[in-house]
Amino acid sequence: MPAFLATPLGKWVFRIVGSILLVLAIVGAFRLWLHQHNKAILKGYVLQSEKDASDAIVKKLQHDLYLGQQIREQADKAAEQLDIDFQKRQAADEKAISENRGGSVVTRDDIERINRVLNAQ
Repeated sequence: MPAFLATPLGKWVFRIVGSILLVLAIVGAFRLWLHQHNKAILKGYVLQSEKDASDAIVKKLQHDLYLGQQIREQADKAAEQLDIDFQKRQAADEKAISENRGGSVVTRDDIERINRVLNAQ
């Protein structure tokens, strides 16, 4: 075999095989580097995607909290208006009792009983 390598054909075959082995070694090293590099990139990508997802959840929760506060403020205003309307109606009832319009006798107990019946419904 060493005599074959000394011939021009042997040198040519040796160079071809050596070149192929060198190219395979370079390709193998590149693929190993690429595999390690991709793992690092994908690890960072997963962390970034998890961060983006959690940021979106936080933003949605903040939006929901803001909407809840707005709804609560509106409900408080509506309840306040209902209290004002109730007090006005109660004052009108008190005035009607004190004036005793139409000759009918309506007492405070009658109004409270009616209010309880209406509120129970």
